Amino acid sequence: MSEKFFIDVHGCQMNVYDSRRIVDTLTEAGFTKTSNSSDADILIVYTCNIREKAAQKVFSRIRALKTSKTKVVAIGGCVPQAEKKNILKNKDINIAFGPQVYHKLTRYILEVLSGQTEKILDIEFEQEKKFGHLVRRKEVSHSEFVTIQEGCDNFCTYCVVPYTRGREYSRPVIDIINETKELLQNGAKEIILIGQNVNSFASEAPYINIGQPKAVWRIERLIQEIAELDGLKRLRYTTSHPKDFTNELMEVHAKIPVLVPFTHIPAQSGSDRILKMMNRGHTAKEYLNKLANFRSICPRIQFSSDFIVGFPSETNSDFEDTLKLTEEVKYTISYSFKYSPRKNTPAAAMEGQIPDDVKNERLQILQAVLMKAQLEFNKSLIGQKYEVLFDKIGKYDKQYVGKNVYSQSVIVESDSNMIGTFGDVIVERVGQNSVFGKLL
Repeated sequence: MSEKFFIDVHGCQMNVYDSRRIVDTLTEAGFTKTSNSSDADILIVYTCNIREKAAQKVFSRIRALKTSKTKVVAIGGCVPQAEKKNILKNKDINIAFGPQVYHKLTRYILEVLSGQTEKILDIEFEQEKKFGHLVRRKEVSHSEFVTIQEGCDNFCTYCVVPYTRGREYSRPVIDIINETKELLQNGAKEIILIGQNVNSFASEAPYINIGQPKAVWRIERLIQEIAELDGLKRLRYTTSHPKDFTNELMEVHAKIPVLVPFTHIPAQSGSDRILKMMNRGHTAKEYLNKLANFRSICPRIQFSSDFIVGFPSETNSDFEDTLKLTEEVKYTISYSFKYSPRKNTPAAAMEGQIPDDVKNERLQILQAVLMKAQLEFNKSLIGQKYEVLFDKIGKYDKQYVGKNVYSQSVIVESDSNMIGTFGDVIVERVGQNSVFGKLL
């Protein structure tokens, strides 16, 4: 088969994982991946619907990438799931597929290429079937994602995930372990367990004791098993929900060396009133108590978080509560966004939508507080030694960039190629978003 495909990926780690699996599936079928969109017969844009005007941005991206050589345009991920009524009205798009059916993409492309059809829409929820069609990895990076759980049952009022990714589904334990083993055997050194809500993971044990009921493994038990696999040097997971975080998971962090002392626990707001309107299932105090308990169990632990400013009816007092929470926790890394209504979510219909200029002002204030804490933490690293996994070339000659256990970008100079290797680094100076050091 001579056709080449180009894949353009946007959004979260789940989308990165999905895109790698799409590449595996298409190359298994005989298609050839190209890194040049102008050389592609097949254009695939894999999308995220979290940001505002996602569909319009996707259409613009397609226009920018499509050429006279393009025979098939496929748009996948969460935008087709959210925009199912309108997506195929775009004359450039042949195939629109949701994140649960990418295992069918080869068939759909062949149908369009052969002239059997011009338009295909498939947005069914088939998590179990999708994972059952995974093929052997062709290209393995030194750092790899492994999906353990998909979908969400929390139904936060601002979020589209339950509508685009479906209800919660935990993969079979044995499938996760086998996939991880395969990645490690083929060169991966770091594994990142991913899902919309990984700490709600619950799946039957891969074996049973005679005469005993089937046991259910939660993420704590899964981590313990994966940590024992040959070749694993570093283990992470993301994303977690505060209400599902257990003492057992905190204790696993304290006991297992390959599990990094860092985790992402989104707060979204520091106001109890706003948290209730968001349907987050916890108060600010409960959230803070959980993080304080985590630090008592595992003193090395550091946190990152997500925040939304300008949620409907958010007052100055509500926003001040968010600032107080961030100042108390002092996050290592944080991500903050202006609230934007997502179609068909309860928050989009709420009264008290906040003007954009107010959102902008609050976002700038919050980001200044978050950046101050981030810089303070970075400065605390000076003179310390950290193990870094290098994953890309820097801006300048002989410069390499990697990640330490706290997911910070660490920059060093080296005469040797450091890509895909671990190295011990002494931190010499820091910036707002980067750490500079000397390779030992």
